[in-house]
Amino acid sequence: MKSRTPAIPVQILILTALLVSTLIARLDFAHGQAQSLVDQAKKEGEVVLYTMMNVSDFAVFGPAIKEKYPFLNVRHVYLSSSRQVARVIQEHRAGRIQGDVLGNSMETMDYYKSQGVLARYESPEAKFLLKGFVDPDGYWACITTDPLITGFNTREYSRSSAPRNYDDYLNPKFKGQMAINSGTPYGLIGIVSLRGEEQGIAYMKRLGQQNLRPVEGFNHLTNLLVAGEFPIAIFMQVSKMDGMKRKGAPVDWLASPPTLATTSTVGLVQNPLHPAAARLLIDFYLSPEGQQALTRTGKIPLRKGVKSQSEEIDLLLKSEKLHVIRPVGDTSRYFRLYSEFLGVR
Repeated sequence: MKSRTPAIPVQILILTALLVSTLIARLDFAHGQAQSLVDQAKKEGEVVLYTMMNVSDFAVFGPAIKEKYPFLNVRHVYLSSSRQVARVIQEHRAGRIQGDVLGNSMETMDYYKSQGVLARYESPEAKFLLKGFVDPDGYWACITTDPLITGFNTREYSRSSAPRNYDDYLNPKFKGQMAINSGTPYGLIGIVSLRGEEQGIAYMKRLGQQNLRPVEGFNHLTNLLVAGEFPIAIFMQVSKMDGMKRKGAPVDWLASPPTLATTSTVGLVQNPLHPAAARLLIDFYLSPEGQQALTRTGKIPLRKGVKSQSEEIDLLLKSEKLHVIRPVGDTSRYFRLYSEFLGVR
């Protein structure tokens, strides 16, 4: 005798049908919203981007935008961070910012936010980013990251003998062996955000007694490390180290859990001249196509499922042991303290 398949209760069938219809309705609504944004952006035709992305990187990123949105003309305005801030604040006080989308560091975005420059925009693509890389108030979203690691010359140190964490930097045996970027206080701001004001400043005072070699800029720091001018570079951008390592240079890197991470972010200005196109551009930055385009420029993407150019970096991101550097208090004060600790002016 054949066994009968148990009948499914009518209530469950009705509930399932309701859930499916609700899901379909939500998807249709989201698709409608997205199509409406595209239609409005077509009418606007262009968007103005104030960014620190240089011309050569935009030569890669720009065509990716055109491929997805052929109708959209992105006016790329490259400005250094300080020049961008000066221009944005001047235009803001004059009553109208000429840029629609701003790209800068997280600390600069927080400053813009405090000055009333930014408008809230919660991109539907933001939910696909790694945890901790979106402003909880909805004013900005991170597009790339660059964790700060220990870089070392493999002719002088091995992975087992190089400093393995930030506290190892204080070991007397590394005194006079380490170089650091003197141009930006990421190390100080990061340690303060990680350990608190008192412990962070105390740490940097001790580190400043390690006879550090100050070097202006991460690129210059990388080149000198490769050349053997010093054996260790601390609070170093992993993208620079890993890129040189993959090219066969005598360098390697180690991450200290938790690993301090810098970010690049984008945000929407208040009352943009091209509101739909501006939102569409931010969506593109966070989309798979946008993140892949940024990866081709050598940047480290933040969207889940989009890989960087390095398996080691991808493993670091998957570890979820990153500490995103968020400025606490007066950033200009940290610049002054940092210079004092390094003995530079």
